[in-house]
Amino acid sequence: MPGRAEGHVKTVETRQVRQSAGSIGLIQRAGWGVADQALSSLTNFALSIFVVRAVSVAEFGAFTIAFASYQVALALCRAIASEPLLIRYSASHASLWRRGTGLSTGAGLLLGVGSGLCFILAGWTMGGALRGPLVVLGLTLPGLLLQECWRYAFLARGKGFSAFINDLVWAVALFPALIALQGRQPSVTSLMLAWGGAANIAALVGVRQAQVVPTPRYVRNWLREQRDLFPKFVGEFGVDAGASQLIASGLAAIAGLAVLGVFRAGYILFGPIQVLVMGVGWVAVPELVRTLQRPTRRLLWTSASVSLGLGGAALVWGAMVLMVPTPVGTSLLGPAWTSAHRLSAAVTVAWVGAGVIAGAAAGLRALAAARASLAARLVGCTLSVASGLLGGAVNGAIGAAWGLALAGWIGAVVWWRKFARVLREREGTVAAEETGAARLVSGPSLVSQETSS
Repeated sequence: MPGRAEGHVKTVETRQVRQSAGSIGLIQRAGWGVADQALSSLTNFALSIFVVRAVSVAEFGAFTIAFASYQVALALCRAIASEPLLIRYSASHASLWRRGTGLSTGAGLLLGVGSGLCFILAGWTMGGALRGPLVVLGLTLPGLLLQECWRYAFLARGKGFSAFINDLVWAVALFPALIALQGRQPSVTSLMLAWGGAANIAALVGVRQAQVVPTPRYVRNWLREQRDLFPKFVGEFGVDAGASQLIASGLAAIAGLAVLGVFRAGYILFGPIQVLVMGVGWVAVPELVRTLQRPTRRLLWTSASVSLGLGGAALVWGAMVLMVPTPVGTSLLGPAWTSAHRLSAAVTVAWVGAGVIAGAAAGLRALAAARASLAARLVGCTLSVASGLLGGAVNGAIGAAWGLALAGWIGAVVWWRKFARVLREREGTVAAEETGAARLVSGPSLVSQETSS
């Protein structure tokens, strides 16, 4: 009896040690994932700052169009190549991960080549200030998208540190080039060439890091395998982008460009929360995929923890923004500070809602419930457009901000109801499979008993 009791105690202690080590590993992976997202955002932010300080207003407008074109291509690459990799290969063995990574990066590279040729053609056709930026974007886009694919591949493998190192290579190659160009009256074209060229260097380093070569010639295999996911992910991107554009253009038409400027300035103050929500949201997907091998309640608890953590972080940040002294705020945003600061309470409520949504969205991604995710996105974006524009018509920027906050929380209910429904369906499927397996196991023994009798 004492020996059995001691053995039970040792088993419990071993389980606790393993759980503690697993929790520490999860925190480390999440930390590197957030750091990687922050560094990636920093390189893009640095490019924007260098461009706006170095060129004319017209040239900055050309840069805005070129960079928006890059973001569209990037979102399509994530929907077609990167997100399916996170969902399907985060819990796979190394050999399967290498196969999936080769196909995913090959799809991203091919998309970069095709989109790049379109941008080059558009640049030469349009001419003027847009020619140089669009041509440079087209030339460097294959490496830009490949670098993004490596980030997601490393996250799928649980190697957030490798993703961070790859983005660090991009930053180390970029910043000296930007500083060297700063003293030579650089153009938008030269600045974008430095930015895109540095990304291509990081993309080549990613091949070395992963020990995987992209295989674009098998892109049909990838599209065939992921045909239940990527069309709906592309649809989500279209709905989200369309809603953002409708809110911006509609608010400008209803209340004027000045109101739109104040509205945008209010959201600038929450840039770090945006980075945090995006970083944790994407890191959570592969971690949730790995929990699918455990009971369903573990997936639910982890998703709820993501929502609570991000919602709490948004609430704390919002409280800090509300307490910023006017002189400090004016030094950050200039004359726009006073008007933007009035939106802080509403924007805080909106970002808390976005944090609550993030856990359910990551859970649906992990379950590969693309149809449910698209439906939730469509409802949420429709509510955002309607509430934001109605609030803007009633009370300008403040009304629009509170309208979006209300829509966000209604959307959070929709997202979590979708997630709960998919979880119940999965529980029913797992229970049916277990019952079927039990019958298969017990069947032969029953037959043998009847035969013997």
